[in-house]
Amino acid sequence: MRTNQSVAIIRSEVSYPCPDGFAMPAYLVRPAGDGPHAAMVLTFEATGLHREMKRLADDVAQAGYVVIAPDLFARGNAFLCLVRLIKDLLAGSGRGVDDLLAARAWLASQSFVAGERIATMGFCMGGGYALLLAKTGQFKAAADFYGQPPATLDGACPIVASYGDRDTPLVRSVPKLEAELARLAIPSDVKVYPGVGHGFMNEQPNKIFGFLLKNVAHVAYDAEAADDAMKRMLTFLAAHV
Repeated sequence: MRTNQSVAIIRSEVSYPCPDGFAMPAYLVRPAGDGPHAAMVLTFEATGLHREMKRLADDVAQAGYVVIAPDLFARGNAFLCLVRLIKDLLAGSGRGVDDLLAARAWLASQSFVAGERIATMGFCMGGGYALLLAKTGQFKAAADFYGQPPATLDGACPIVASYGDRDTPLVRSVPKLEAELARLAIPSDVKVYPGVGHGFMNEQPNKIFGFLLKNVAHVAYDAEAADDAMKRMLTFLAAHV
């Protein structure tokens, strides 16, 4: 969803304290004005906090939300950070979860944020984190873009999820996700987009890497699916956040 700039937004680089004392750098974008506004914690895809992740944060801010996107690779070597984040995601707990919950706490302390109206969203690896954070009881809603669901969703907030049917490894998890949502009667909106692969919400910042991903693993931006998925998410958030 490539929004125009009719709604003024303010972009900034911030940092917030993590439980172990680390000052986590983050991208913050918010609507102009005092607020308070509903807010969102955004967890990036496995390739990091690149310009497309920031562009998606801007799109959500255009709709009236404060968005914070922590740079979870800032703790050291990006590859080692990624390995640690995936390990924590699979375990369902750890420093990755703690760092994201600290982002939520920092948001809630800001005068321009309505602290009781905070949601979470994520892409790829970040989508898995969005579903994991949904279970913490600290978010009003969670938006998952092609993330791996946890084993159970007990205690989860309302969830909106989007997948591509060519994203074979992850689309296989959709029936399990839908069964969990039905079992627990969690308000939800789950959609699988036909003819679309993984990573359809954004272009890859590295053109060569993006070409290889598109032709080998069906990872490619799809404007029509991305636009619909963003609209569905914003509609869902309006109802639940």
